[in-house]
Amino acid sequence: MQRLFVSELHLCQHCPRLFGYACRGEKDAWRVGQKGSGNLPGKRFHTFADQVFRHITQEKTSQHAFITALQSPDPDSAESIREFIKNEFFIPYLTKHAPRLSHEQIEAFAVACDRWIRYLRVFISPDGTGIEDPKKLISTIFHSSEYTMSSDFLCDDGEVVKISGRPDALLFDPGTQEPVVVEYKGRKESDPTQDLAQTSLYAWLVSRSIGITPRVDMLYLEDPVPLVRYDSSAIHTLIGNHASLITLARRIKEGHLPVPRCKDPDLCKMCPYTACDTDFEVIRPNTPQKQEEEVKPTDTRIPHDLSLGEAYLSRLVETLHLLSIPVLPAGFIFGPRFIRLKIIPDLSKRVTFSKIANRAVDIQLGLSLSFPPLIQAQSGYISCDVPHDTWQPCDVRSLIRDGKPSSRSVCPFPIGRRIDGSVMMGDLADPVMTSCLIGGTSGSGKSELIRSIVIGSTLMNPKNQVSFILIDPKRVTFTDFLSFPSLFMPVIMDPDMAITTLDACVREMEERYIHLEKTGFTNISKYNTRQPEPMTRRIIVIDEYADLIMNRVTKEALETAIQKIGQKGRAAGFHLILATQRPDARIITGVIKANLQLKIGLKVTSASNSRIILDESGAECLAGYGDMLIGGSVPIQRLQGALVSSGDFSACGKK
Repeated sequence: MQRLFVSELHLCQHCPRLFGYACRGEKDAWRVGQKGSGNLPGKRFHTFADQVFRHITQEKTSQHAFITALQSPDPDSAESIREFIKNEFFIPYLTKHAPRLSHEQIEAFAVACDRWIRYLRVFISPDGTGIEDPKKLISTIFHSSEYTMSSDFLCDDGEVVKISGRPDALLFDPGTQEPVVVEYKGRKESDPTQDLAQTSLYAWLVSRSIGITPRVDMLYLEDPVPLVRYDSSAIHTLIGNHASLITLARRIKEGHLPVPRCKDPDLCKMCPYTACDTDFEVIRPNTPQKQEEEVKPTDTRIPHDLSLGEAYLSRLVETLHLLSIPVLPAGFIFGPRFIRLKIIPDLSKRVTFSKIANRAVDIQLGLSLSFPPLIQAQSGYISCDVPHDTWQPCDVRSLIRDGKPSSRSVCPFPIGRRIDGSVMMGDLADPVMTSCLIGGTSGSGKSELIRSIVIGSTLMNPKNQVSFILIDPKRVTFTDFLSFPSLFMPVIMDPDMAITTLDACVREMEERYIHLEKTGFTNISKYNTRQPEPMTRRIIVIDEYADLIMNRVTKEALETAIQKIGQKGRAAGFHLILATQRPDARIITGVIKANLQLKIGLKVTSASNSRIILDESGAECLAGYGDMLIGGSVPIQRLQGALVSSGDFSACGKK
């Protein structure tokens, strides 16, 4: 089992290559870029603070003296605490060590002690009033100082790493009723992530020990305003994203190359290790190559290029820093087609989601992307998706093989792969997915998505459970489906025949409702489980229905049929899948949009087109070739669709 210390992970966050040098035995690597004036003797202050904590919690004489000080009639409790620590600890400690300290160090040490005492006073007596039970209060507040903690971390590849660390102090705030990890520092970092990565790891160790995520208080003892506080919710989010840092440190310690560069250009300027590019093989993110139209589908999973993900994340944080938008890196997910970079806005600097989203073009330039990245608010972080050039399309059978439909699914079908590679399954019997609207410009993968849904539904459901009515006004999408086994009737290409067929479907739907009423069933799912002759679900697929709705003669009849099937079709087993490459208000009318539950937006030309489909922007930032956003009655998610292969067709013929 490999072992990593929090201090090592802190250095790796500071600069992965400095950590690489430290692993090679370079002791000076730990000193590069240390903040502070150099006057505050940090190790001596840590020793002093630890000594105070241990004495007032474990040594009876000191504890009794501290209790006496807290019960002092002096109205200023801070002054009583200060006098106690000065007389009991500070003067004896200074007397012992003053000969080895300069005048500047003694002054900095005294100022740091004063700021530390003022911080503690808020715990002991927030309003400065007297304390009823000092002994109980001491046992409540002061828990441990300089205590080594360890816990096992399970990596994505199944390997276990033991993480060990020693937080400066662990307190309990009686006012807010929460544990607090306290870390002492000199001056504030220009990039708060450098210190927060370390303290959030201490918080993770504490949470593994007591089962509660603590708050983090950073005390910058050389700063006039020393306290920087991070609440437990922010720390909890960071704790959930330590995997990439731990995996990177583990790879570096094992000697794997390449190692990504430091994200802080100022640190590089002062760093003495000028040959790091040669020693660690510099890696720069490449712009994605245009995907060839003729590509053979494959089931091969994309390998996780961790150095590429770290490099992109570092450049994103650096780009936003240069734009005066400080953010905290929170890891990344290497998906089938995109790398999802996770960042957390620094709320203490009033960084909001809109500030980041509005700089999408600047981020595009900073990351050398061919189009602006999709930036979305997620649960606890902001995601920024960047493409990688190693993706390969998958076929429908691979989605079915890797997907796991819900145990409650009645009529499942695959939709696409999520950003993490998992498969999202739909269910036509689910009220939020009964009917579907698909919009996307030419080349977005709209027709291929429709074809994959037809193939996937056929492969995932028993024979005769689903049948398809395919309407193709363009006469190009379903030309190879003429002998498809699950067709209810031949592919329809004539607009007049399409309207006639939709009217016939409405009549059959009404007849089914009458039959369900007579037999005492409320929907087709219950009917099929108890009747020897089940009803077949009719899935009506119209590719480019704009050709039908733009015709004044057929517009009204089409809208009426879509409205009726969309409103009443689920219980009777009728489902609609409508697609168009012209997602504007004239095509996607209010009637049509209101009666189609699942909305899928592929690549569109403008944010307004995206809002017409999904009620929010984002589809204009998609990459095409099956890259999609799904929404409507389900939460917005980004998926990658499948490319129908000849093997998928053959599998349908064998059912």
